[in-house]
Amino acid sequence: MHAVNIFGLVKQLNIVDVINHYKIAELKQRGRRWVARCPLPHHDDHSPSFVIFPDGKWKCFGCGEHGDVTDLIAKVLNIKLIEAARMIARDFGIEVDKLLSPAVRHKIIQQAAQEAKKREKLEKAHETMSLLVRTINNTLAAGGYQAHCDFAELAIKADYYEYLIECLLNKNTQIQMMALNSYERLI
Repeated sequence: MHAVNIFGLVKQLNIVDVINHYKIAELKQRGRRWVARCPLPHHDDHSPSFVIFPDGKWKCFGCGEHGDVTDLIAKVLNIKLIEAARMIARDFGIEVDKLLSPAVRHKIIQQAAQEAKKREKLEKAHETMSLLVRTINNTLAAGGYQAHCDFAELAIKADYYEYLIECLLNKNTQIQMMALNSYERLI
Protein backbone atom coordinates (compact mmCIF):
# COMPACT_ATOMS: atom_id res chain seq x y z
CA MET A 1 0.00 0.00 0.00
CA HIS A 2 1.13 3.53 -0.82
CA ALA A 3 0.15 6.94 0.54
CA VAL A 4 -2.20 9.19 -1.40
CA ASN A 5 -0.69 11.89 -3.63
CA ILE A 6 -2.09 14.95 -1.91
CA PHE A 7 -0.95 17.29 -4.68
CA GLY A 8 -2.85 15.32 -7.33
CA LEU A 9 -6.02 15.36 -5.24
CA VAL A 10 -5.81 19.10 -4.55
CA LYS A 11 -5.22 19.87 -8.24
CA GLN A 12 -8.58 18.29 -9.01
CA LEU A 13 -10.34 21.09 -7.11
CA ASN A 14 -11.69 24.08 -8.99
CA ILE A 15 -9.09 26.82 -8.50
CA VAL A 16 -11.81 29.51 -8.55
CA ASP A 17 -13.54 27.80 -5.60
CA VAL A 18 -10.26 27.69 -3.67
CA ILE A 19 -9.49 31.37 -4.34
CA ASN A 20 -13.00 32.39 -3.29
CA HIS A 21 -12.81 30.18 -0.18
CA TYR A 22 -9.64 31.90 1.04
CA LYS A 23 -10.75 35.32 -0.24
CA ILE A 24 -7.43 35.78 -2.03
CA ALA A 25 -8.65 37.92 -4.93
CA GLU A 26 -11.80 39.44 -6.39
CA LEU A 27 -12.24 37.41 -9.54
CA LYS A 28 -14.12 38.57 -12.64
CA GLN A 29 -14.97 36.23 -15.46
CA ARG A 30 -13.75 37.18 -18.94
CA GLY A 31 -14.94 34.53 -21.38
CA ARG A 32 -13.57 31.16 -20.23
CA ARG A 33 -10.90 32.82 -18.09
CA TRP A 34 -10.99 34.59 -14.77
CA VAL A 35 -9.01 37.76 -14.07
CA ALA A 36 -8.07 39.78 -11.00
CA ARG A 37 -5.37 41.99 -9.62
CA CYS A 38 -2.38 39.88 -8.63
CA PRO A 39 -2.77 38.62 -5.04
CA LEU A 40 0.94 37.89 -4.52
CA PRO A 41 2.48 39.92 -1.70
CA HIS A 42 5.51 41.10 -3.68
CA HIS A 43 3.41 42.51 -6.56
CA ASP A 44 1.51 45.75 -6.03
CA ASP A 45 -0.85 45.28 -8.96
CA HIS A 46 -3.08 48.16 -10.10
CA SER A 47 -4.82 46.46 -13.01
CA PRO A 48 -6.03 42.89 -13.60
CA SER A 49 -2.91 41.08 -14.77
CA PHE A 50 -3.63 37.83 -12.87
CA VAL A 51 -5.33 35.27 -15.15
CA ILE A 52 -6.81 31.86 -14.34
CA PHE A 53 -7.03 29.55 -17.33
CA PRO A 54 -9.73 26.88 -17.85
CA ASP A 55 -7.22 24.10 -17.11
CA GLY A 56 -6.74 25.36 -13.53
CA LYS A 57 -3.38 27.02 -14.12
CA TRP A 58 -2.77 30.68 -13.33
CA LYS A 59 -0.30 33.31 -14.46
CA CYS A 60 0.35 36.91 -13.53
CA PHE A 61 1.40 38.81 -16.63
CA GLY A 62 2.65 41.65 -14.41
CA CYS A 63 5.15 39.85 -12.20
CA GLY A 64 5.54 36.66 -14.29
CA GLU A 65 4.63 34.19 -11.52
CA HIS A 66 2.55 31.14 -12.52
CA GLY A 67 1.52 27.71 -11.30
CA ASP A 68 -1.38 25.66 -10.00
CA VAL A 69 -3.69 26.04 -7.02
CA THR A 70 -1.15 24.74 -4.49
CA ASP A 71 1.56 27.07 -5.80
CA LEU A 72 -0.78 30.03 -5.47
CA ILE A 73 -1.81 29.33 -1.89
CA ALA A 74 1.78 28.65 -0.87
CA LYS A 75 3.01 31.92 -2.41
CA VAL A 76 0.15 34.07 -1.12
CA LEU A 77 0.37 32.73 2.44
CA ASN A 78 4.18 32.33 2.34
CA ILE A 79 4.08 28.67 3.38
CA LYS A 80 5.65 25.48 2.01
CA LEU A 81 3.92 23.63 -0.83
CA ILE A 82 3.13 20.60 1.32
CA GLU A 83 1.61 22.85 4.00
CA ALA A 84 -0.54 24.56 1.39
CA ALA A 85 -1.67 21.21 -0.05
CA ARG A 86 -2.55 19.87 3.40
CA MET A 87 -4.46 23.02 4.31
CA ILE A 88 -6.48 22.98 1.08
CA ALA A 89 -7.19 19.26 1.45
CA ARG A 90 -8.33 19.72 5.05
CA ASP A 91 -10.53 22.73 4.24
CA PHE A 92 -12.17 20.96 1.30
CA GLY A 93 -12.71 17.64 3.07
CA ILE A 94 -10.20 15.58 1.12
CA GLU A 95 -8.98 12.52 3.02
CA VAL A 96 -5.23 12.17 2.67
CA ASP A 97 -4.42 9.76 5.48
CA LYS A 98 -5.86 6.67 3.80
CA LEU A 99 -3.70 4.17 1.91
CA LEU A 100 -4.09 3.03 -1.70
CA SER A 101 -3.72 -0.41 -3.20
CA PRO A 102 -1.10 -0.81 -5.98
CA ALA A 103 -3.86 -1.14 -8.61
CA VAL A 104 -5.55 2.12 -7.56
CA ARG A 105 -2.17 3.85 -7.33
CA HIS A 106 -1.29 2.64 -10.86
CA LYS A 107 -4.61 3.97 -12.17
CA ILE A 108 -4.02 7.36 -10.53
CA ILE A 109 -0.51 7.54 -12.02
CA GLN A 110 -1.85 6.72 -15.49
CA GLN A 111 -4.57 9.37 -15.16
CA ALA A 112 -2.01 11.93 -14.02
CA ALA A 113 0.21 11.11 -17.01
CA GLN A 114 -2.74 11.51 -19.39
CA GLU A 115 -3.66 14.83 -17.77
CA ALA A 116 -0.05 16.02 -18.09
CA LYS A 117 -0.09 15.19 -21.82
CA LYS A 118 -3.38 17.05 -22.24
CA ARG A 119 -2.01 20.08 -20.38
CA GLU A 120 1.13 20.04 -22.53
CA LYS A 121 -0.94 19.95 -25.72
CA LEU A 122 -3.20 22.72 -24.43
CA GLU A 123 -0.22 24.91 -23.49
CA LYS A 124 1.28 24.38 -26.93
CA ALA A 125 -2.07 25.26 -28.52
CA HIS A 126 -2.25 28.45 -26.41
CA GLU A 127 1.26 29.42 -27.51
CA THR A 128 0.45 28.73 -31.15
CA MET A 129 -2.81 30.66 -31.02
CA SER A 130 -1.10 33.59 -29.31
CA LEU A 131 1.56 33.67 -32.01
CA LEU A 132 -1.11 33.42 -34.71
CA VAL A 133 -3.13 36.32 -33.26
CA ARG A 134 -0.02 38.52 -32.94
CA THR A 135 1.04 37.67 -36.49
CA ILE A 136 -2.41 38.39 -37.90
CA ASN A 137 -2.64 41.70 -36.04
CA ASN A 138 0.82 42.79 -37.19
CA THR A 139 0.14 41.72 -40.77
CA LEU A 140 -3.22 43.47 -40.91
CA ALA A 141 -1.75 46.63 -39.41
CA ALA A 142 1.14 46.68 -41.91
CA GLY A 143 -0.58 45.31 -45.00
CA GLY A 144 -3.58 47.54 -45.53
CA TYR A 145 -6.53 46.53 -47.70
CA GLN A 146 -4.84 43.59 -49.46
CA ALA A 147 -3.90 42.03 -46.13
CA HIS A 148 -7.55 42.19 -45.05
CA CYS A 149 -8.61 40.49 -48.29
CA ASP A 150 -5.96 37.79 -47.88
CA PHE A 151 -7.05 37.20 -44.30
CA ALA A 152 -10.72 36.91 -45.31
CA GLU A 153 -9.77 34.28 -47.92
CA LEU A 154 -7.74 32.38 -45.33
CA ALA A 155 -10.60 32.52 -42.79
CA ILE A 156 -12.96 30.97 -45.34
CA LYS A 157 -10.58 28.00 -45.72
CA ALA A 158 -9.93 27.60 -41.95
CA ASP A 159 -12.22 24.56 -41.54
CA TYR A 160 -10.53 22.83 -44.47
CA TYR A 161 -7.07 23.49 -43.03
CA GLU A 162 -8.19 22.17 -39.65
CA TYR A 163 -9.40 18.99 -41.35
CA LEU A 164 -6.05 18.64 -43.15
CA ILE A 165 -4.15 19.01 -39.89
CA GLU A 166 -6.28 16.30 -38.27
CA CYS A 167 -5.58 14.01 -41.23
CA LEU A 168 -1.83 14.69 -41.07
CA LEU A 169 -1.80 13.88 -37.36
CA ASN A 170 -3.61 10.60 -37.97
CA LYS A 171 -1.51 7.43 -37.52
CA ASN A 172 -2.89 5.94 -40.75
CA THR A 173 -0.42 6.76 -43.54
CA GLN A 174 -3.11 6.43 -46.23
CA ILE A 175 -5.10 9.23 -44.59
CA GLN A 176 -1.93 11.34 -44.32
CA MET A 177 -1.16 10.85 -48.03
CA MET A 178 -4.75 11.69 -48.97
CA ALA A 179 -4.43 14.97 -47.06
CA LEU A 180 -1.10 15.82 -48.72
CA ASN A 181 -2.49 15.06 -52.19
CA SER A 182 -5.60 17.10 -51.48
CA TYR A 183 -3.51 20.06 -50.35
CA GLU A 184 -1.25 19.84 -53.44
CA ARG A 185 -4.35 20.08 -55.67
CA LEU A 186 -5.45 23.17 -53.74
CA ILE A 187 -2.17 25.03 -54.32
